[in-house]
Amino acid sequence: MVSSRSTPRVHVLAGACASLLSLSLTPLAHADGGNTVVVTAARAPQALTDALPHTTVITRDEIDRLQAVDLAALLATEAGVQLASNGGRGTATTLFMRGAPTRQVLVLVDGVPLSRQDATGQVGMEHLMLDQVERIEIVRGNVSALYGSGAVGGVIQVFTRTAGPRQAGLQVEVGSRGFKRGSAQASVTLGATRLSMGLSAEGDIGLSALNANEVRAANPDRDGYRNQSAKLDLAHRWAEGHTLGLGLFRTSGRLEYDSEFASPTDTQRSRTVKEVLQLTSEDRIGAAWISRVTLSSQRDDAQYVETGDYGYAGRYRTVVDSLQWQNNLAWSAQTQVTAGAQAQRERIDADDGFGGTYAPGRHSMAAYIGVQHRLGDHELAMNLRRDDFNGRPATTTGRLGWRWQLSPAWTALASASSAFGMPPLGYLYAPYYGNDALLPERSTSTELGLQWVQQGQRLRATLFRTRVRDEIEYDFSTYAFANLARTRNQGLELSYAGQVAGSDLKASLTSQQPEDAVTGQRRLRRSATLASVAVSRDLGGGWRAGLVARHAGERPDSGGKSLGAYTVLDLTAQWDINPQWQWFGRIENALNERYQTAAGYNQPPRGVFTGLRWKLPG
Repeated sequence: MVSSRSTPRVHVLAGACASLLSLSLTPLAHADGGNTVVVTAARAPQALTDALPHTTVITRDEIDRLQAVDLAALLATEAGVQLASNGGRGTATTLFMRGAPTRQVLVLVDGVPLSRQDATGQVGMEHLMLDQVERIEIVRGNVSALYGSGAVGGVIQVFTRTAGPRQAGLQVEVGSRGFKRGSAQASVTLGATRLSMGLSAEGDIGLSALNANEVRAANPDRDGYRNQSAKLDLAHRWAEGHTLGLGLFRTSGRLEYDSEFASPTDTQRSRTVKEVLQLTSEDRIGAAWISRVTLSSQRDDAQYVETGDYGYAGRYRTVVDSLQWQNNLAWSAQTQVTAGAQAQRERIDADDGFGGTYAPGRHSMAAYIGVQHRLGDHELAMNLRRDDFNGRPATTTGRLGWRWQLSPAWTALASASSAFGMPPLGYLYAPYYGNDALLPERSTSTELGLQWVQQGQRLRATLFRTRVRDEIEYDFSTYAFANLARTRNQGLELSYAGQVAGSDLKASLTSQQPEDAVTGQRRLRRSATLASVAVSRDLGGGWRAGLVARHAGERPDSGGKSLGAYTVLDLTAQWDINPQWQWFGRIENALNERYQTAAGYNQPPRGVFTGLRWKLPG
């Protein structure tokens, strides 16, 4: 285990925060001023302060100020969210939300679920860069009643940049470990047609992923990463209240990585391509009814090549085609109804490189309805959904919620919900270790929350309790996947966004107990305590400075190993040279914390980065 030096660094962090808070700040993001609208929490537009589940938003302005490069780095500061990766940028990354692993957290891109149907349980979120992203909404807790399979721990929805008024921008950046990044964005409106395009590329020479002092198989060479991303958005309003849209998002990542099962002279490389294509028709049918039809296709193509005695060349291609019809109806001034249906087909074409090939598929049908009704100071919300996967019993999930406006500033919230997760096709049909008798993972959750909103500030406290049964794990006695585990987690989430003593601040604290319900032992790689803080301030003369810090407590890993607690501090700065040009820079891991999120795998040391942004004069 790599030693942790987090205790003295917590004091350093506290001192740095106090210094920043003593000065006036330029707002980091006006995300909680009462005007922010979210759609993920209820599948319908609503004020962020009205969202029933614990929901937070990361805006484009905040992404620029935090200077995060990829989705994983950005989510690491969110309440209830923890990440573990096998090395530096682009390596396999596991996300935990309220203790639920990646396969139990639904990741959407513009409403389209990302899916990887192999046996890794991942979605490849490490390849989602942020140059093409406009905003991100994070919804915690069971929401299968809205979104179906996989929404056990919650939903993360990524909204890419869309067509709008005439805009253009360029960005370049360089930094430690040979990091280089460039991106370009452009948007134009021509009458009733809007077009937006974006391109980006980045790469670095990385670091050696495995720690040679702990893993004898570690190859000491650097493991680099390269990524190219593109986005196209086209929208045409062919009549008043009727719009047709076309969206294409593509990201391609090439990675060099290390395997603890190889030798120091072996090499490992992978290439992942993710594509999301969708056609939409949004139609206002009368003053109170909006209909949206979406036809989408999502592809995840991953290839791996390893040399050595156990070398192989494997490929895994997932394709998911979906047709969705959603309707939002203002039944009355007090009642809002959301209803829809979805047809989906999933398939995978895989070759593990050792003679194991498989190409199964399945289709599903779903119908859902949600009702929100206001009655004075109270609001009730009900959601029901039924999913029918071919050859398996249909699954019904539900959510019942209550919101009570105690005063203009204080709100009480409570909910009970259920969720499920279908086994990926690789878990079911992969040769040698697949098990076609697997049952869906099922979950129930209850929450009690208290929210305070006043003058642009928002504080939310959420007590939650979640139970997952029929959880899928690898059974070493049968050498196949099986419904072996039960997990329980309960805890408290705190999140704040607003101004303190004239300073703009976002902070979170999570205290939880993610345990194996059978043994009572902590689940692997999950901390009992998570915390984060982000602060930014205006220094005058166009200068801004900030800090971002995140903390994770100790946690167990496989093989009886233990990972120490860590605190990572990033420093940021920006200078508005003129209305068109901006310089920015950051120091990642400024205190050079040595830590691991997966046993034996290094995390990046201190790094220095700098860049320029240009935007078209308005």
